[in-house]
Amino acid sequence: MAADVVVALVGLALLLAGSHWLVAGSSRLAARRGMSPVVVGAVILGFGTSMPELVVGVTAAAQGDPALGLGGIVGSNAANMGLVLGVAALASPIAADRSAWWRVPASLVAVGLFGGLLLTGGTLQRWEGGVLLVAMVGATWWLLRDPGVAGGKGSAGEPPPLDDGSPSALDRWLDGAVRRLAPRSRGEMWRMTLGLAGIVVGAQVSVDGFTGIAARLGIATGLVGLSLVAVGTSLPELATALVGIRRGQPLLTLGNLLGSNIFNSLAVGGIVVMVRPGGIGSEGTPWVAAGAMIGLMLLAVALLATRRSRPGLERWEGAVLLGGYAAALPFILMS
Repeated sequence: MAADVVVALVGLALLLAGSHWLVAGSSRLAARRGMSPVVVGAVILGFGTSMPELVVGVTAAAQGDPALGLGGIVGSNAANMGLVLGVAALASPIAADRSAWWRVPASLVAVGLFGGLLLTGGTLQRWEGGVLLVAMVGATWWLLRDPGVAGGKGSAGEPPPLDDGSPSALDRWLDGAVRRLAPRSRGEMWRMTLGLAGIVVGAQVSVDGFTGIAARLGIATGLVGLSLVAVGTSLPELATALVGIRRGQPLLTLGNLLGSNIFNSLAVGGIVVMVRPGGIGSEGTPWVAAGAMIGLMLLAVALLATRRSRPGLERWEGAVLLGGYAAALPFILMS
């Protein structure tokens, strides 16, 4: 049991480091090529920080255990809206401008579609995975129609959150290594490649650890995905959110989380089901889990819209989101 826990923690550490390097490299490269901060926040950061969910889900499905990946998607979406957004709002109030609201419908539809398929069928088939992937194409088109993208500017002219201003020793070593290996732009490609490699290796290691924990405890891997895997793979979103708050860029934090839920629900869900059809547990589990995911998404949107004159989240609303997540998690585990 102890060995499985160590393996799972090592895998999560690799996932976190890899996703940090991938997001940092892609953000810097996009900024140097003049891409809009809205695209960086909604697409590159939102999708990039969801790479752990994608690789963990595909790895688990390829090994014959889609429940771990699908449970991780549901749990990660719930954690994004309850845990991560709640912590971010507690750290600093978050305003929602026109650009942020542009992403809300796509995120609502994505989470609702994925949750609805779980509720109606329990076990997702490959054709339903195809529906999710087609919806992903439509969601990407919608995001790129963002008013901020059309004008080539972010909603507030903010630069993308490339780093937190206090790189670790490992980051400083990596910066020096990529500068020696290649020119600046190619150096970011090296960073992205190393990040992707860390995510892939970390996913394989963490899946082995988590499935070992589930086997030894005698619990369904779907429930492990809903809890341990979900929180672990949401760490990149949490880290990116705190960096954005620290640098005074809460709008990119909100865009990142909304984009992450879209990518989790449609792209990750679709690919996992195409690799191997499956569900997340016993007959009652999909109802409780999907209900919690959709409920937290609706709660977050309702709190964002409480004030027409200044929509967004205050600190007390962040506490409400954290309370909602804490209240929902035991019901998921008991199911």
